[in-house]
Amino acid sequence: MNQDLRIVELDVDDPTAVEAAFTIGNEAILADLPDFPPSCRDEHEVRVRLPMPGAERHIFLAWRGDEPVGLVQADLPVYDNLDKSFLDVLVLKQHRRQGVGRALYRHAVDFGLARGRTSVMGFSVITDPDGAPTGSSAPFATATGLENKLTDVRRRLDLSTADDAELDRLLAASWPKAAGYSTVQWGNRPPEELLEDLALLDSSFLDEAPKGDLDFEAEKVDVDRLRRTYETRAHYGARPYETGVIHDASGSLVAWSALRVAKSVDWHAWQLVTLVNPAHRGHRLGMISKVVNLRTMRAQEPAVRIVDTFNAEVNAHMIAINEAMGFRAVDRWANWQASVA
Repeated sequence: MNQDLRIVELDVDDPTAVEAAFTIGNEAILADLPDFPPSCRDEHEVRVRLPMPGAERHIFLAWRGDEPVGLVQADLPVYDNLDKSFLDVLVLKQHRRQGVGRALYRHAVDFGLARGRTSVMGFSVITDPDGAPTGSSAPFATATGLENKLTDVRRRLDLSTADDAELDRLLAASWPKAAGYSTVQWGNRPPEELLEDLALLDSSFLDEAPKGDLDFEAEKVDVDRLRRTYETRAHYGARPYETGVIHDASGSLVAWSALRVAKSVDWHAWQLVTLVNPAHRGHRLGMISKVVNLRTMRAQEPAVRIVDTFNAEVNAHMIAINEAMGFRAVDRWANWQASVA
């Protein structure tokens, strides 16, 4: 079946290959997740040449003759988790169940093993909120020996029906508990004087977030790495909205929330990280940073009508904040992992 299948690494100087990778990545995802935002072509063309710092990115395309049929993206961390390889296997719908995905997966596993990567990880949708199977990834993942080590839930806020009065009430109820704190906002680059505190918060993310049974080392983010991350993201053309909370007495940044709108997808935003320093919890800083940030984004992005976010299924505190804001569960996702040594 796969004797005519050719797997080659993406040549970023080959426009045909770059376009093929964009088409596969976009169409394969939307086939399983039609409510997802489409990929941003501008960001794709920059990102294949300028990936985020912190990992080597390798994209392998599967071809049948001159027809691209699938790809696997392999991200190999370079600062921590040096035994890990993060894989994303995508096959066009009309070419599924023909061994393409398995061939791509095996190719990426062998590629990683040659570089000391003995553990593979992935992330994909598995069920709707009620547990009914969704998409095509779960049978494939389990057939290749991957196990779900932590379940995430995607929640969505529909801004066309959002209860603005309730958001006002949540914010008004939160500020009295946050005396001695104030907010600061930025876009592509945070204020230089906040980078050290921001790096500490960023490093705490995986220590603070539920990890379930995942074997994964928390990333250690220093100021230089964080600065390069922001500099790289600025090239992608997306519009970020970030709100921090300052502890006025110390001048320290103690909470942080971020939203992101892709350059060519003006109707959708991703709610990304929300973190609060453990020593400053109990002051509603998570709620304040999220609602203030959402208001700022909406004022600048009137076309945005949908916001999506992910939380571990067991992260009760952040889920409670999101649901109070109006986010509702859409589907459940698996954090897959397997030893391949």
